Amino acid sequence: MLEAANKASATIIKSVFHKFSPQGVTGVVVVAESHLAIHTWPEHNYAAVDFFTCNEKMDYSAAHEVLKNGLNAQRVSSRKVSRGTEVNIETKNN
Repeated sequence: MLEAANKASATIIKSVFHKFSPQGVTGVVVVAESHLAIHTWPEHNYAAVDFFTCNEKMDYSAAHEVLKNGLNAQRVSSRKVSRGTEVNIETKNN
């Protein structure tokens, strides 16, 4: 996850990972641009990864490749979800 964040040109602030017994990991990498999170279920050969960011210039494909290779993934599905596009932020002068 840290290598993926680095390859995407994210600014890493902090990371926390928890290993479950007997297997599985949950972790988050907090980046200046938002966060990356992972949850694994080795008993099902499954991992879910979220890459939440507000920086369109990040290299998502590089992060994707790092994670795909690092997890030795045989199948990968991904989707991009745009969030916040419907938000109308007004500034008020007091």
